[in-house]
Amino acid sequence: MKRITLAIITMLVVVSSCTKRLDINQNPVQPVTTTSNLVLPGILGNMAYHIYSQARFAAYHSFYVTTSTGTTSIEDRWDYNQITRLGAWRWHYFDVGSNCMTLMRVAEQEGSDNYYGIAKIILAYSFLMATDVFGDMPVKQAYTGDFSPLYDPQEVVYEEVAKMLDEGIAAIERTGPQARKLDATSDLIYQGDLSKWVSFAHAVRARMLLHTASFKGGYDKVIQEVDAALANWKDAIYKYVENPQKDWDRNMWGPSAPNPQWNFADIRNNLVAAVSTDFFMNAMTVGSPNQKYDPRLYALTSPGKKGIYSGTRSSEGMNPRADGYNPPRTLDDFASLYNGYWTADNSPQPFILKEELYFIKAEAAYHSNDKQTALDAYTEGIKSNLARLVTNIDSLNAYLASDKVVKTKEELDISDIMMQKYIALYLQPETWVDMRRYQYKDYAYPGIYYPANALKEFGGAWIQRLPYDPQTEYIYNPKEIARLNANARNWVTQKLWWAEKSTL
Repeated sequence: MKRITLAIITMLVVVSSCTKRLDINQNPVQPVTTTSNLVLPGILGNMAYHIYSQARFAAYHSFYVTTSTGTTSIEDRWDYNQITRLGAWRWHYFDVGSNCMTLMRVAEQEGSDNYYGIAKIILAYSFLMATDVFGDMPVKQAYTGDFSPLYDPQEVVYEEVAKMLDEGIAAIERTGPQARKLDATSDLIYQGDLSKWVSFAHAVRARMLLHTASFKGGYDKVIQEVDAALANWKDAIYKYVENPQKDWDRNMWGPSAPNPQWNFADIRNNLVAAVSTDFFMNAMTVGSPNQKYDPRLYALTSPGKKGIYSGTRSSEGMNPRADGYNPPRTLDDFASLYNGYWTADNSPQPFILKEELYFIKAEAAYHSNDKQTALDAYTEGIKSNLARLVTNIDSLNAYLASDKVVKTKEELDISDIMMQKYIALYLQPETWVDMRRYQYKDYAYPGIYYPANALKEFGGAWIQRLPYDPQTEYIYNPKEIARLNANARNWVTQKLWWAEKSTL
């Protein structure tokens, strides 16, 4: 009997021990639930990193910067075939998207329509940015628990983004007194001002509609959305701490080349080995007797060791060519790309700026043959960007008076609008969208050229997209990858939906 009792006791101890083992998955000092005000700040920080994860590559494909060697596989040759990871995919689906889904679920439980609406708007913005570099992607079956979701056509993704924006605005407008408080501690963009989030949603819609307006005939709607945004606008900017001490407190474009421990996709910036392109420097050259360069150049970059502002051809580095082209041979002859307005460790990260909205309106009005509205918006876009970057009023006024700025509607050309937008959106991934919409044509971007070191097998085709993440999609969703032919070596040259349809 004693043996039986001992055996029973032993079994109870084992069962009890097993139960305790299961409990070790729950940290007794760390909650398994949270509140909406604690989730939102992380989403906004992750969104800033998501924007950078695209800009890290788009900056080279948009002719802002190029490598000093001309030998890198991605930046110079557009050869993404050997990469093992692409963080931009994960930043959207995991870091931003999954946390937006969590925030919406928590906000619904709380009755916090304010937080729910912001989550919807950020999710829409993140989807728009992601599809504009990847094309087709899961949206309807995303976050359903299916590891192999169907990829929706990009046109469907756009439709879903529009719905998310509508739902986000509607949620904000029905916010009641029971909603959890939204203030500067949780809302790091607008400090709790819900009306500004509605304006931001209109700005996102204006950007999206512009992408398709050439073949959908929606320029009037673009202008309406811009005006709705500008009526109550405040720049959507994520601000990093003034004196960052940790990698996760730093702007990813900064000179410390931060590599946060959770950033397992190696997308650290390499601006230390990059230089301005001749295309960018031509855009920044005024050449008048009293003003050699656009005054914004001194804000976007910082002086190099020689104080010289050179540029070199994209993908060719500092290498001389057989045709006699002989660029500077040392980094000392170029501006430093670090510690500019957007490239310091504590620089802010823009989401959408006022100047972009003005240039969106200018382009839409131009194609609607409303040249006076186009000129007015173009001028306001330049002034807004100058006011942000230039503190010397004399330099600012001298630039506005120079031949770089068109003064009459009769003179205004689409290249004037697009090149000023190019300058205003320095290092932002939206510039790459613009270049692909215009198919890199020189009537929109005068002086643009096909990079000499792009893979010869592309046959002169321009880069159009980023590949899907090799460590997820090519492993867990091979059927969809095969259906799209996304494992083809020239996949990155295949046009996105809006580029294929564009009539620009």
